[in-house]
Parts: sequence; structure tokens; C-alpha cells
Amino acid sequence: MKISYKWLMELTGLDWSVDEVADRLTLCGTACEYVEPTAVYMDKVVVAEVLDLKPIEGADKIRLATVNNGSGTMDVVCGAPNVAKGQKVPLAMLGARLAGDIVIKKAKIRGVESCGMICSERELGLSDDHRGIMVLGEDAIPGTPLVDYLDFDDFQLTFELTPNRPDSMSAIGIARDLAVLAKTTLIKPEINLEESDEKASDYISVEIDDIERCPRYAARVIRGVKVAESPWWIKKKLIIAGMRPINNIVDISNLVMLECGHPLHAFDLDRFGSDKVVVRRAAEGEKFTTLDGEEHLLIDDVLLITNGEDGVAAAGVMGGLNSEVEDDTVNLLLEAAYFDPSMIRRSRRHLGLVTESSQRFEKGADPNGGIDWAVDRAASLFQQLAGGQVLEGVVDCYPEKIERKKINFRPRRCNDILGTTIDPDRMHEIFRLLEFEVEGSDPLEVTVPTFRPDIEKEIDLIEEIVRIDGFDAVPDSHTSIGPLFTPILPIDRFRREIRQIMTASGFDEMLTHGLVHSVLVSKISPDTDPVKITNPSSEDLDVMRTMLLQSGLEVVRHNVSHRNMDLRLFEIGKVYFPGTPDEDDWIEEERLSLLLSGRTEATWRDKPRDLDFYDMAGAVQALSEHFGWSDLRYEPADFGWLDSSLSYKLMLGKAEVGWIGLIDRKAAKAGGVKETVLAAEMKLLPLLEACKGLSEYKPLPIYPAAPRDLAIVVKRTINAGDIVNSVREAAGELAESVEIFDLYQGEQIDKDKKSIALSVTYRSADRSLSHDEVDATQKIVVERLKRDFNAEVRDK
Repeated sequence: MKISYKWLMELTGLDWSVDEVADRLTLCGTACEYVEPTAVYMDKVVVAEVLDLKPIEGADKIRLATVNNGSGTMDVVCGAPNVAKGQKVPLAMLGARLAGDIVIKKAKIRGVESCGMICSERELGLSDDHRGIMVLGEDAIPGTPLVDYLDFDDFQLTFELTPNRPDSMSAIGIARDLAVLAKTTLIKPEINLEESDEKASDYISVEIDDIERCPRYAARVIRGVKVAESPWWIKKKLIIAGMRPINNIVDISNLVMLECGHPLHAFDLDRFGSDKVVVRRAAEGEKFTTLDGEEHLLIDDVLLITNGEDGVAAAGVMGGLNSEVEDDTVNLLLEAAYFDPSMIRRSRRHLGLVTESSQRFEKGADPNGGIDWAVDRAASLFQQLAGGQVLEGVVDCYPEKIERKKINFRPRRCNDILGTTIDPDRMHEIFRLLEFEVEGSDPLEVTVPTFRPDIEKEIDLIEEIVRIDGFDAVPDSHTSIGPLFTPILPIDRFRREIRQIMTASGFDEMLTHGLVHSVLVSKISPDTDPVKITNPSSEDLDVMRTMLLQSGLEVVRHNVSHRNMDLRLFEIGKVYFPGTPDEDDWIEEERLSLLLSGRTEATWRDKPRDLDFYDMAGAVQALSEHFGWSDLRYEPADFGWLDSSLSYKLMLGKAEVGWIGLIDRKAAKAGGVKETVLAAEMKLLPLLEACKGLSEYKPLPIYPAAPRDLAIVVKRTINAGDIVNSVREAAGELAESVEIFDLYQGEQIDKDKKSIALSVTYRSADRSLSHDEVDATQKIVVERLKRDFNAEVRDK
């Protein structure tokens, strides 16, 4: 949806800057995606008058125009067929930059010097029309900047609207939100309509065969119109909205649609074919030719506007070729109707058409005030700008009126749910400005206008209060005392902190769904029985995943196929398993998945290298340190999807909480990946339960440390982590840190053994340790290593 900034200001009377308009509307849910100036190609373009035209020797299609640019006369070569003496035209001066990256410079054409350019609408960025130059009105004064004469110093606002807000598909709808935010009222255009003594019902009648698909059809008759070019103020609004001006009849219909959001259609009454409008379903296989000249074979999902016999329009989508308005049209039949949104959706899909009209009817147009206002507004403009005579009355077929909803609204409950203290009088004011009728005090009885079909329940009204009063009025969960306010759960905070840590570690988050191919599951984890989908939408998505890795490999494959080779990815998601007879149909388990593939980035200090196991372990370590999983350890394990050389289960105490390692080549290939992939997957719930809350800070030590190094020889099969744990237990509280700083396996020792060097730092928080005390503790450590691992202590 594109709309003019100045149009919104016209409808609200505000003087807000364009940035404030965009920001305030976005914050209230009417999202403004882009703000673009309209007069991009009008700098150094002025109004000029063509004083004389002369032929150029040897040239048939170009002439020399002498023009008055307001400060003097100049010669310009012009090849437009419609240029004529006495015209007021847009003149691009030297240095002007026009659409198509045209920069105006002095040029010699057929020996004649030209110092400017008379512009078409395309060169000014107004339209694609390049058939001739743009001709301005007689009131244009030479030398006036074109942007000022056209009042085109404006901005085009582009909105990304949600499907449930049909009222926002109009200038009035967006301006209404803007006016409510400013605590003022909307300024709708006045309708000045003078009807003739003749009655419209004497010329046309309306009959609806399918009131479910077309609950209301209204028509006006306007006679004696003159089809001509629209005035600039209409064309300007259409151009900024991204629509092409055609003629005054079509343009007025489109303007009113953009203005109020209700589509209209004008038929040539003399070509309509009868004095009766019949709305019916199309017959199966019925032929119909739309305005674009395409012939369609219809189905009964298409609703037709007919003359009692033949179709003249596909209801709500596009008019027919035989009754369109042409240059010689004199009498009009103006349609304003309400069509069922689901029918419009099916109809336009069958026709293969998406139009401005169908988009609005699909969202849900206003069956009451929208029709009444639109048909009268358009008729009054036909009267003023096309010389039309509006016949008395609207021929209105409305068998069963669509009533407005009445909803009870409790101010106290609104504040309880939001955790706010908004005054009930402010709530009443918001509803009034939104054009909702309000009665009573507690509860309020709110009558919802039919231009807001999205409002169905009390909670929808509560949403209206908070989006207008400001989401920043909702307090943080830590300070909220509202009894119905839902605080952030520990699991939510846990997920959020995981995301913060992983993104700070250079990881990107994946978002995948839970469906995978059963063949992939059988190849990666053949011992796991997946949950099968009874009626899968695709053969490739027939079971629920049993590991996040199954979805993650597809993400890696997709990125690599697009030459995004260096990947650090994480995902928080659920896996699924069949339940037991005593449980539900399936079991859900939330997990965290990490994936690494590719190389590191080059820096001023480090050269690129392949990502390895230590990068993955470092990411896990970052999580462990943040959440206080001090007893998280790795234990070798055999997982079918991991390479046996790097395959570990992650343990917290005695509980297995996940795994980490190098993905086996066969498992990676099953997922369509040839590259090396490192992965880890952890269960979220036990990790959350193991969190130790906020970090506790200790004062810096005031007593000196006593470091000791130790080198031992043990069997290769002994885990280094077990050695570290044994040293910690033997040294007790005096061991501030235990670190492995060297590993040797080679000719100097037996081939089935390895040498490990450890650094143990001893320190006490309440005293200085004596040399003898440290040596005694070190001796205990050595004896423990000899006992537990048959370790041989090496000389330093």
C-alpha cells in the first residue's frame, strides 16, 4: 500500500514531519516500510513557455523550440510530436538529472546547439508515458520550479499491512490511526451532491441470486458525463500511490478506492445490454472476457455481475471488455458492492488475476458505511469534474443487513492483562476516536464499525488500547504487579540468554520446522523410531525429526549450495519420539543444536584455518561458564552419526545431557553434505535445571599462589579429564586451578602410553601457604595418580 504523505496531512490537519508520521504509525501496528521523496527528478526543472518552433535543416522528426524559461529565452531541440507554440511545458536546465540517469548538458544536434530539454512524464519519473512531452496548464508561470507548480514536494509512504486490517488499505484508514495517535479527529472530504429529479430506479434494477456471496449491491446512475483528462490533483495522488492515470471516470473510481478503501466499478450504461443488474454464480464452463482482453472459462466459484444474460464483470476482481468506459461514454452505471472475501479469493485464483480491487475485497470491505460513502463521493466527483447529472437515489439491494458487533469491555481487565494503569476515560477516548460507539461505564458496551472486521472479542479491543496508547506503556515483567500479567518464564529467559551468548560467539540462528524425510532418519539414527505423519503434505516430509541435526544438515546443504561455506549455526527447537502406551501419542523434547563447517575468517593477526573440534568445545565452554555448569564433562561414546575419533557424550553429574563430535562422513552424505561438519546437541531442560543463577563475585586474592608442575606417563586409553578430576579431589580446597599444558606421544615412551604435563596452582583464601604444606599436598596428589592410574612420574 503506497500513499502520499501530504494526503495524510490533508486528512488529519497535522504538521508532523514525515519521519514522525512513519515512526508513530509503525509503532501502532501500521508499519511504514519505506519513505521516498517524490520529486527526485525535478531539481533544476522549471516551467517554460514555447514561444516559437522552427524546422531544423536535414531533420524530419526534430524541431528547434525557442522557450521562455522565466529569466530569458533559449533554444532547445525537441522531437516530441505534440509540442506546439504557446504551450507551457517542463524544461530541464543544464545540470538537471532526469529518470533513466539522463544528465542535461550542452549538445549540438544537426549543427544546432541545445541547452536544455523539454520533458515527458517518464523523464520526470511521473509515469512510463513517453509518447510526447508533458503539457502544463495555462496558469503555469514561466520560471516557476516545476516541483512548486505541481505541488510535488511530497513523500511516498509504503506500508506493509497485516491481512486482518482492511481499513488500512486506504488513505482514510491510515489517517484515522494517525489522528487517534494525535488525539484529534479525522477530516473527511465533504460530499457536495445535487441529485436531479429523475430517479435512478427508472433506469436500472438490481437482483442478487446469491446473497451469501454478495450480501449487498448498490448502484447509482450518472448521465451526460464527458470523458476527459483528470485534473492534476487527482493524477498526483494516483501517481504517488503507484497507479497510472487513465481518464477522469476511471481515475475518480480509483481515487475513491484509495481514499476510503472501497472498490468501485463504472460501467458504460449504454453498452451494459439491459436495464437490469443480476448478480449470480457463473455456470461451469461459461466464457467471459475481462478488461485485459483475456478470455476465461469459468467455474461456479466465480461470481458474475450480469445484465440478466451475459457477464459484464467478474465480481470484485475485474470488469468485462464489452461494457468498459471509453472515450465516447456518456452515461454511467456506478457499482458499489460487498462480496464475500473467501469467494473473491477463490475467484481471483481461478482467473489468475490480482487487482487493487480483489486485494481489498479479500481482506474484507465495509458493507455499510463504506458503500454509502464511496458511491456518493464518486458521484459527486463525476458531477463536479465530468459534468455528470446524478439521478436521484441509490438502487440498493441489501436483503439481510450485516449488523455491527457489540462487545462488552472491562477497563479493569484490560489493565490486569496488560499490567498497566490506563485511565478508563482514556480508553473511552481511544474508542471514540477510532469511531467505535461506546455506552456504559463498567463494563463498556463497544459497538464496532463494520470497517473493522478484525475486532471480534474483548481481547481485540484490549489490543486496540495498547497499540494506540503505546506498547511502551506496558511495564517490564519484573515490575509488573497486574494479577493477569504473564511474567517471563525461566525457560524463556534461558532461551534468550543462550541466543545472546551464541550470537556473541559469532553463531547465526537457524529456524527450521519439525518435519524431515524418513529415509534421512533411518540413515542417521536407524535405531530411533520416528513419529510418522498420517497424511504428509510431501513425501520428503513424512516423519517428525528425532534430532535437530537432521534439520541442521539440510541448512548446511542449502548454504553450501549457495556458496556460503563458512558456517557457525545454532538452533533451539524440539525433537519428537513415539510415546509409550501409558503416555501421549508422542513425546516432545526441546534441545539446543550447534553446527560448525568451513574456515575461520582472516584477521590482521591470524590466517584462515579450518574450524575444528576445539572451536565447538569453546562454544560449549562459553555456555558452561555463563550458566555455571561446573561439572559438565566429556566422556567418549559411540554414536552412529559421529566419527569414532571424535565422539563424546556430554555429562552433568550422572545425567547424560547431550553429545558433541565430528559428523560421520556417511551421516553427512545422507543429509546431502560433503563438507566436514562438527556438531553438538544438548537437552534444554536438564541444562536449565543445572543453572546456578547469577554469578557470584569473589574479592581478588590477597595471599600468594604456589604453582607446581607435574609430568606423568599413563596409558593412552586414560582420559585427560579423569586425571584432572582426580587431582582436584586429592588437592581439595587448596587447588585453585588444574590445567593440562602438554601432551606427548612418541618415540621417547612406549607406544601404548602418553605423557601428560599438568600445572597445579595452590592458594589459600585466609593464609599464606608454607613450602612444606604445598609439598605435602603435591605428594598426596602424586600418590593418588599412582593409585588410580598407575601413573609414572617423570623427572622435570
